[in-house]
Amino acid sequence: MILSFIKKNRNIFILLIPALITFIIALIPTINYNWPLSGDIFYHIHIAKLYLAHSFTYWDPLTCAPFGRPIFYPPIFHFIIASLTLLFNTNPYAVARALQPILAMLIIFSFSYVAYKFNDLFVGVSVGFFIMFSVIFQRFMLTIPENVAMILFPLVVYYFYKSVEHSNYKYAVIAGILAGSILLIHALSAICLFLIIITFAITIKILRNRPVGHFFTVFSCFALIIASVWWLPLLMKYGILFKNVDVYSMNIFMHPQLLGIIPLIFAFFGGILMLKRRENRDILMFSWLIPIIIFSELYLVGIPVLSNRILTFTIFPLMTMAGLGLRYFKTIFSKININKKFFYIIVSIIYIGALFSGLFMLNGFNNAPSPLRASNSELEVAEWFETHGDKKSVVVAPNFRDPIIVSISRQPVAMGGYGQGLPAPLNLQKFSNGKANKSNFIRDDVGYIVLQLGMKTPPSTKVVYQNKDFKICMFENINRILK
Repeated sequence: MILSFIKKNRNIFILLIPALITFIIALIPTINYNWPLSGDIFYHIHIAKLYLAHSFTYWDPLTCAPFGRPIFYPPIFHFIIASLTLLFNTNPYAVARALQPILAMLIIFSFSYVAYKFNDLFVGVSVGFFIMFSVIFQRFMLTIPENVAMILFPLVVYYFYKSVEHSNYKYAVIAGILAGSILLIHALSAICLFLIIITFAITIKILRNRPVGHFFTVFSCFALIIASVWWLPLLMKYGILFKNVDVYSMNIFMHPQLLGIIPLIFAFFGGILMLKRRENRDILMFSWLIPIIIFSELYLVGIPVLSNRILTFTIFPLMTMAGLGLRYFKTIFSKININKKFFYIIVSIIYIGALFSGLFMLNGFNNAPSPLRASNSELEVAEWFETHGDKKSVVVAPNFRDPIIVSISRQPVAMGGYGQGLPAPLNLQKFSNGKANKSNFIRDDVGYIVLQLGMKTPPSTKVVYQNKDFKICMFENINRILK
């Protein structure tokens, strides 16, 4: 019976190979480090703790202190962390660590599965391995909302494609429901998703004169209805407070370094094959790839964007092209009468090389602080506040990732990560460079300043803690704030 089940689902088990390898690779840093990877996760755990404390809330009183701010980050990821924390009677940091290899595995399997459905088993498996050549593979090992959205992302595009290809509203409904979920998980993912769907719908209408408007309407309606459950009350209550404070412009010549040179070489040949075929699935891949690349380069016309984050969404079409390009070599070898064994030797070398590349990516977690991991010094500062902080007065930390402080200690912080919905914060530099007087400290409830070691201690404060990288300066009249 078991053998019959395995035989029946043989392709799925084969597609699981790169996903399981990814699980094992991601398990290594999960075991090596006692805290979850990335600096971003601390903000998300902070929000999950707010939900655990209040069941549900739209207001965050602990960041952008002393004012507080509405929570403009979609909630599903935080609900997942909070729910698993309650279910397993543990802490959210343990949940985030445990999810690291699971999310990485599910992303690779999702990509492999959808590439298989678009093409064949060989391309699907190859996509799973080619991703390991990309620096983005590191990011897939993090427990962040983007990675939950990334699991669903290719499925949305695939089902919308099926709705158009088979003129079936059922697939548009499925795609819409999944897209609505992404709108409740990660805003940038949703923006990129709709950009791809709209581009494909317009392109297929122009090139094929296919009736796509009805399917797009059904898709959009279901997506927006689901998203409105959370977004509509939030916007009605607080209005639009979007403000992107993060900008990272990546020169186009740096793209190969980010995406992986080996996959890009094979993607070139795969792209040529797709241009020759010009099937609807090929039009979809170009409708996916081209607008996202253009989106990532908007900084060239003065629009601030996070180029590297946006380029993450090019991974699926590029790796699918790479898989097609690799398979194309098999056809070429057959035409010039080269033994098939030579092709499979090349494939084996590429797959093994991908495995070692994936392992090499783990070196990125060794350097801290970095976007991939909080440093011991940062964690020590947060733990000091957990033990000694008054839990009332505000922490100003201009050169420190203060989401780590608020997440671990629940001490209010003047910033707190994530720029969306962030009203005008305190003048952090005024407090850190010594220009703030005692009345400023009292008026703004500022009780602590975290500075890099070596910086001058501001007037009206004294150093109460320091480690090899940071020092904590406390307002000398902090008791006046507490009153």
